[in-house]
Formats: sequence, structure tokens, C-alpha cells
Amino acid sequence: MLDVHREILPESYLLILAPDSHTPDEEKLSRALFRASRSSKRAVWVDCSLLQHMPTEAIELLLAYAYHLRCQERRLVLCHVPEEVQHHFLHLDAASQPLMVASLLDADLGVSE
Repeated sequence: MLDVHREILPESYLLILAPDSHTPDEEKLSRALFRASRSSKRAVWVDCSLLQHMPTEAIELLLAYAYHLRCQERRLVLCHVPEEVQHHFLHLDAASQPLMVASLLDADLGVSE
């Protein structure tokens, strides 16, 4: 169960995920990722620093949008990913792994490459 805060930046679209005990599904995340993917920004940053764990549905949504954006030559960049989720992503083949960075500053550097 997640809440999503949005911020439109000059070169990217930032989503900040936060725990939400009132939302029964990942509807907010799905809507936010959809809006972000429709923007002209070349990257979507997802800050997970407020989370201790992430629901499976959210992980699957992030993977789907990482693929979708990669097909458009854009990037989904995950920041401050909880350790358990990092392990989940690291077990995927390299082509399926989303870009994970330690901080938003690193995300900015990753987009510039």
C-alpha cells in the first residue's frame, strides 16, 4: 500500500513513494507511473527512501514501466531501494533490471550519461 508524491523537474519526473495504510492496492502508483510515462521527460525517478518494504504488485508495476520506458529510449531510475527489493531486482537478467542508484544525485548523473 503506497502513497505517491509527484514532482516535475527540468529533465525528469520524480515520484516519491511513501507507506499508506488506507489504500488497498497500487492504484496511486499505477496512475502516477502512467502520467510520468506520458510526459516528455527522458527519465522517471522513483524515490523509495520512505519505504521499508515494497508490495509485489508495486515491484511488478515498476518492472513493467522500466521496460516500457526503455523501449522509448527513456529510463526508470530507482533511488534508495529497500534491500529486499534490491535482491529481487538483482536476480533478474541484466536486460530486465531497472537502474538502481543510491541517491537522487546519482539518478541525475545516471540520466546525464
